[in-house]
Amino acid sequence: MGQREVESDGIEIREAKSDDVEGIRNVALESLRASYADVLDREVVETAVENWYADDAMDAELDEEGMVYLVAVAGDTVVGFSQSLVLPEDPTGTILWLHVDPDNRDSGVGSTLLKHTQAVLSERGVERVAAEVLAGNENGNRFYEANGFEKATERETEIGDGTYVENVYVQAGKEQFETREYDGRTLYVNWAENERGSKAPFFAAYSDEDAEDLYGWFCSNCESFDTAMDSMERLECNQCGNTKKPVRWDASYL
Repeated sequence: MGQREVESDGIEIREAKSDDVEGIRNVALESLRASYADVLDREVVETAVENWYADDAMDAELDEEGMVYLVAVAGDTVVGFSQSLVLPEDPTGTILWLHVDPDNRDSGVGSTLLKHTQAVLSERGVERVAAEVLAGNENGNRFYEANGFEKATERETEIGDGTYVENVYVQAGKEQFETREYDGRTLYVNWAENERGSKAPFFAAYSDEDAEDLYGWFCSNCESFDTAMDSMERLECNQCGNTKKPVRWDASYL
């Protein structure tokens, strides 16, 4: 796909390049500090940024198939970025992060970046967009709600030594569940709640359509519910060997 560049109100939105890594790292650090100052220890935030946005890690992510990085640039300065994951052979895209430098949050950069992120995902075949944000990030939750997203579900996630609630948002009006028959029962596969896999994503599968009783995980690589998660939250499909890849707040990154 060719480079997509859009300029709006002096802000250029384009796909990220290796030259943008330092700017992305700086925006991530200041944004996480501002958004999670009352939720996460400063050391946790700094360690996360140091590991996630190291040069080698970023080079690998910028080259990863299905990973979409967009930057918002004012002049020569990166003032925001989004990181999204497009799942193979599935019309779903997940916005993993959307960060804006705190000094630029009242200028519409975030909403502009979100709109262009949705446009790029649509160009890549995505029909449904989900977004993830910690419940403690009040501004982040309001941001998605104000831009037409609805809270689909919530889940607990381990960060450092603590347990936190993470909200999953979806575009309003989009179909969220797909029913599957397995072992004599009806299961509800939640396309908005997924984990990256080494071969294909895993999706949360519930025993009820209200998504309150988690049955397990559906492996989209071999379409099997025969999956297991050990005490370290290492998810694996017993049929095809698909394994969960670390992402976002996983302990292996901290």
